Amino acid sequence: MIIFVQKLPTIYPCKTKEELCKQVLEVNQALINFYKELPDDVFIGDAIPDGWSVRRNMKHVISTNNSMALWFGLPSFLLKLRGKPKLEQPTIEQLDPTNRHGITNYGKYQKNNSANLQEKAKLLQMILSSAEKVIRQISKRSEEELDSLPGLFGGASLRTFCYFLLKHNVHHTNVVRMRLEE
Repeated sequence: MIIFVQKLPTIYPCKTKEELCKQVLEVNQALINFYKELPDDVFIGDAIPDGWSVRRNMKHVISTNNSMALWFGLPSFLLKLRGKPKLEQPTIEQLDPTNRHGITNYGKYQKNNSANLQEKAKLLQMILSSAEKVIRQISKRSEEELDSLPGLFGGASLRTFCYFLLKHNVHHTNVVRMRLEE
C-alpha cells in the first residue's frame, strides 16, 4: 500500500481563456508529478481483478488531451454544424467525469519488475506535450467562441468541455491512486 500526501487538483471555473490555459497546464503538471512519483514496479503491472494498468491510464490521458485539442482546433463552421451549446451550462460539480458509475472498489495493481523506464519518461513528456496542444487550441479561440461553440457531446460549450476534459483526466489518475492505496 502506498500513501500519497499530495492531493490531485480540483477543477475550478475560469473567467478568461488565459486562466483556463493556466489551469490546463497546472492540472496536467500535477498529473505528471503524480505519475513520476509512482514506484517503477507498478508502472506496467496488471490491474487486479481487471481494469487498466498505470501505463494504460497515462496513455488515456494523452489520447484524451490530443482528441480534445483536435476538437478545439476544428474550424468554427464545422463546430457550428453541431448546433449551439445549451444556454445553461452545468457547473463543474455537475460534470460527470466517467461513464462507469457506482464503482467503489477499483482493485489494485500487480507488481512487475520489468518496467521500461524510458517508456515511462516518454509518456510523462507526452502528457505535457498533449496538454500544450490543448492550450494552443484554446489560445486561438476568442472568449465568445469558448462559450458559444459546442463541445463534443452533452450540449456543453468548449469551455465547459475543457472542464470535463480536466475532470476526466483527474478521475483516471485518481483511479490509479485508489488502486495503489488499497
